[in-house]
Amino acid sequence: MKPLYIFLLLMTIGFGCTKNFNSLNTDPTQFSAVAPEASILAAVKNLNAQMANYNTTKYWDLGHLLCQQANRYDVTDQGLWQTMYQGVLGNLKQVISNYGKDSAYNNRVQVARILQAYTYSIMAGNFGPVPLYQANDPAYLSSIKFDSEDTVYTFVMNTLKEAAAKINVNGDKLTYDPLYNGNLQSWVKFANTMRLKIGLRIQRNLPDLAGSAIRELMTNESMLISTEGESAKMAFENVNGNENPYYIKYIKSNQYYPYAPGASNQAPKLSEFLMTFFRSYNDPRMMVYYDSVPLAQRMLLTDTLTSISDDSLRIVTYPIPYLGLPKSATKLAGWTSLAGLPDVVGSNNINAYSNANPVIYQVGRPFVMLSYAETLFLKAEAVQSGYGGGQSADQYYYAGIDANFAFWNISSTLRDAYKNTPGIKWGTAGKGFNNYLSLVNTDISADGNTKIWIQRWLNYFPDGGFDCWTLERQTRVFNLPPHTNPGGNASYAANPTFADVPGRASYPMSVINLNQVGYKGALLALGTTRGDDYDIYQQLRFAKPYTVPQWDQVNAGYDISFIQKWYGTTIEELKKAAATGGFKYTLVQTYHP
Repeated sequence: MKPLYIFLLLMTIGFGCTKNFNSLNTDPTQFSAVAPEASILAAVKNLNAQMANYNTTKYWDLGHLLCQQANRYDVTDQGLWQTMYQGVLGNLKQVISNYGKDSAYNNRVQVARILQAYTYSIMAGNFGPVPLYQANDPAYLSSIKFDSEDTVYTFVMNTLKEAAAKINVNGDKLTYDPLYNGNLQSWVKFANTMRLKIGLRIQRNLPDLAGSAIRELMTNESMLISTEGESAKMAFENVNGNENPYYIKYIKSNQYYPYAPGASNQAPKLSEFLMTFFRSYNDPRMMVYYDSVPLAQRMLLTDTLTSISDDSLRIVTYPIPYLGLPKSATKLAGWTSLAGLPDVVGSNNINAYSNANPVIYQVGRPFVMLSYAETLFLKAEAVQSGYGGGQSADQYYYAGIDANFAFWNISSTLRDAYKNTPGIKWGTAGKGFNNYLSLVNTDISADGNTKIWIQRWLNYFPDGGFDCWTLERQTRVFNLPPHTNPGGNASYAANPTFADVPGRASYPMSVINLNQVGYKGALLALGTTRGDDYDIYQQLRFAKPYTVPQWDQVNAGYDISFIQKWYGTTIEELKKAAATGGFKYTLVQTYHP
């Protein structure tokens, strides 16, 4: 048990480094006695705890991975800024500043630099311009410059390249390694794979930097993540204070139904839009990512089925085991065609909607920062975009699906059937269902990158909510339904009754109140003309240009095709499913058309 006690002691010391910060910039030399491992451990834990927290309050909602109607596309700051600059970047700056000139600590310093670049990639993806070169510097206290989005991404790309090159894989290992248990080669691969990922993100705003990096990396793929064991994951354990963040929020707190019976708070639900995708392509991951609804709480679906014994039709009702929650039950005034009609999907008791699989709340479940499956999809995108590679785009694409299914222990039979589905199969187009309001559909074109991006999105469950939001802004691969009860800065929009996917997060009030010079510089870099950064549709430079539809003028109409014929098209298939599944159905009417 001694290593565990030492680990906890180091974690305590590391978190102490960030306990009493009151401003953005602090003296990085005041904690010079702290071992670099302690600061690195504290930074990684603070980083992933904050990303997990933002998944539950923002990113799952923005990325349509899980749905909580209370989140409402709110992109106002709720602690990300302070945690990143103080609890993460502040700790990493201590390592870099205090040990950067000591060759004995070279590998620790390069690991800190990799994590620093990783963190800044998140900050730029959230906000755009952020403090970089004057951040956490006591020489700049009252006025801190915001560096442009392009400047930050250039720093990220250069730092990842330099740090990976400077790691001595045969040198001293980290005594306590939060990701790789001392495997320095894996840190090199993590840095290189992150550079590939960011390079693909910034093709629009920094095409030369992106292109040269992607080509270089794709000519030496052995230096990228190449096995599941090289995925970047932070481990958690059943030790007080070091449990998985989702476990702490949803299980340990004893405040969320169904994990605390009788609780008023609801655990996150399956998104209606994501469910439509799952149903359109018979994706078995719906039954792995999400939990089936208890029989007594399931929605009763009215359906019309044929029979193999005669030409009559049967109207039946039966319970369905999965159901996705819409963003909001609110209907826009312009959707007059819905008036007087029952909302079959959106009006159910909250308990009729599917919860996430409880496995994601396990106390020791690792938080995934960058996975092997994602790496394969990044390679597929690089090849498909013309940057070269050792295999074809479809080979990487299929390998990415294989890796994702293997991670979730889904059988090869289900996997291979899925890969042969039109729309999923390379080179084919797929016809998907409409969402339940007929606002958008889930068609998949034959375009290679479209398929790759969709699989990247599906692979990000559950930890990659930020990556889902970033991918959508970068590619606009989806036509996502609007949120019709938005919160936060949506009230400043021209039409505040609905919100499309926000383009960026807004700066915290502390920046506006305490750093007016820096804030005005950030507004100039953003190109906003309204005097603040509250426009949720302000686009960042990496994002694909996008015009928000006038959703209140779209002709909406209920369409529940995506849940009909759940067990098949015939009454005989329903009877068989009822017998094996332990549920009852009701025959309402038999008639001849």
